[in-house]
Amino acid sequence: MMAEDTTGTRRYCKRVYLHAAMGQQESEDIYYLHKILKLVVEKMNLIDVLPKKAVEERKRFKSSPTVEKNKKVEIVKNQITQELEEFITNKLKGKEAKVVIQKTLYKSDLEKNQNRLSMPMKQVIKPDEFLRKNEKEDLEKGKEFEVKLLGPRLEMHKKPMMLKMWHMNSTSNYVLKTEWNRFVKANKKDLEINKKIQVWSFRIDEKLCFAIACFDRDVDGQNDAAATPII
Repeated sequence: MMAEDTTGTRRYCKRVYLHAAMGQQESEDIYYLHKILKLVVEKMNLIDVLPKKAVEERKRFKSSPTVEKNKKVEIVKNQITQELEEFITNKLKGKEAKVVIQKTLYKSDLEKNQNRLSMPMKQVIKPDEFLRKNEKEDLEKGKEFEVKLLGPRLEMHKKPMMLKMWHMNSTSNYVLKTEWNRFVKANKKDLEINKKIQVWSFRIDEKLCFAIACFDRDVDGQNDAAATPII
């Protein structure tokens, strides 16, 4: 009788222990499941936030005032630019006179070892208007051709420049080169670092020419606009 009671008690205790163990295991599973779900929710929230931040960063970068191509440039018109346009039309009998670019002269534009004036295409006002179709195609193929350059004192530079297109990583530039150093030397009073200029294009007998206007300089020293072009 005593043996049966002991066996029954042991069986009962074993069942109680198993139920307790199962309950403990279930509690641990639920605990870890909650932890996993919490981590998943945190990750999902993080994924939802990151793209928004990335978009905001891209917008902030694109609207940065240091990116010159995004600046709205107001084309200056004053006595100097008016005299230039009249000189091209009346004295040189030029046609299609227009502003190609308005820019600041940087150190690289005036350094002797560079020997070129850079005109970034992103800053060119209307890139498809000053070039003929065949001229643009030739430049895109790496070719170059001669152009005459009228100085800020309305004197045509004696030797022609070479117009070429340089392809960079982020943009392409039109450049006036070969005779640029001599042109700078001849106009050193006007062409200085941080000076603002306009580059104009025009045509004489269908030949492409350029002119440079230093529109913020003193007009008192203007030479008599009677130079004869050498085309």
